[in-house]
Amino acid sequence: MTRLLMSLVLIAACSGGKKSQGTGPGSGTGSGTAILVKKIVLSWGITPKGELADIYLATTDETGKQVSHGVGSYKGTCVAFKPAPEMNAITGVQCTTGGGGTEIHAVVQGGEEIVVLQVGNEPGRTPDPMARVEVTRVKIPLGIAVEAAP
Repeated sequence: MTRLLMSLVLIAACSGGKKSQGTGPGSGTGSGTAILVKKIVLSWGITPKGELADIYLATTDETGKQVSHGVGSYKGTCVAFKPAPEMNAITGVQCTTGGGGTEIHAVVQGGEEIVVLQVGNEPGRTPDPMARVEVTRVKIPLGIAVEAAP
């Protein structure tokens, strides 16, 4: 019994030794875990097929994971572009034919989804933002930063 009591006293005495220094806020060499910024980058995939082009909206997160969302097939020659500021769109695709064409816009709504809208365009006329029609919606995590690919 005495040995057991001595062992416990010895263990308790040894465990109260010097503690390792912690690295609280504002201390350390900066070699701690990295904090990833949550963001999604939008880009367009355009696959020409004769006089039509298949359009895809690609979302790439901060880890490099990419998901492609089908938007539809549109007539004309399609290129990515930056829509007019009054469209409140992050990025867009313009499909041009001889007598006009279609604009497709990606708009962040409520910080939790991207709404893809389309509007017809005619040469020499600015498209009306209120004339746009919803094509699809893409859910995104709430509060994530959204930007267009360069």
